[in-house]
Amino acid sequence: MENNSFIAVDFETATNNRFACQVGIVVVKNGVIQERISRLIQPPGNQYDNSIIRIHHITPEVTEQSPTFDKVWEEIGHYFVNTPIVAHNAPFDSSVLNINLEYYGILSMGIESPMFWEDTCSIYSGMSLHKLCEAFRMDTSKHHDALFDAECCAQFYLNYLQGIKPDYTLVDPEVKESKFQRKMSRQICGDVLKKDLSNADPNNPFYDRKVVITGEFIQDRKCIAQFLKEMGADVDTGITKRTNFVLIGIDPGPKKLEKLDKLIHDGFNIRKIYQHDIDAIFEGTGKIIMLKRK
Repeated sequence: MENNSFIAVDFETATNNRFACQVGIVVVKNGVIQERISRLIQPPGNQYDNSIIRIHHITPEVTEQSPTFDKVWEEIGHYFVNTPIVAHNAPFDSSVLNINLEYYGILSMGIESPMFWEDTCSIYSGMSLHKLCEAFRMDTSKHHDALFDAECCAQFYLNYLQGIKPDYTLVDPEVKESKFQRKMSRQICGDVLKKDLSNADPNNPFYDRKVVITGEFIQDRKCIAQFLKEMGADVDTGITKRTNFVLIGIDPGPKKLEKLDKLIHDGFNIRKIYQHDIDAIFEGTGKIIMLKRK
């Protein structure tokens, strides 16, 4: 899975039962938005909760001529197959998808479990889409339009991959450095995420293997990532079925560990590597002094 190719998704719902009335999809390939898809959806019985109408202003009159979810799925379903999916508050959007698929008896084979969705809300410490737009100096005027929100989400995730940080002072002038900001300062991003086999030894164990780093180490994380890249590793930021190694330090990401254990339980051959393993690898190559944290 390439980090900079994914779809960003947002659903608007008609009822508290999470029946969809609009979907927005933004297709990103190699870090560039390639497609934008927006479809209105007629919920079952074209029924709406008034409390939700007040949020997105989609009414039964708007969707009375729109297709139902099963018809829309015939058009959009292929976007979700074997594709990294990103959403802002992914547990909500993944539940909307699954509820609508189940209601219409649609098989969801090929769609990743919600566990494997990337959640920009979690990445940015639970900050709402509206406030995060403000922190990134992004427009907020069309919030709760599914396509608009999906495009915001896509930009959030691209910013995350590129190491671009939000300016929290735009949201709260009194804000001080948060745990998230400290975390962002050590995020692995940029060229180190681009695989380069040109000068690597194909006989080393990391050659052309996907590697994820989580937690804190004696060595600087960015130096570890750079050295692994020099060995031919494909350094990744998220654990997937294609991951080969996960370097686990102190205070690793709980969601990454949950995902890792689930994949291993499901039979995927992913090796866990800890601090003592890293020390042995670097000592064997004479890199340990260079990699010591300053």
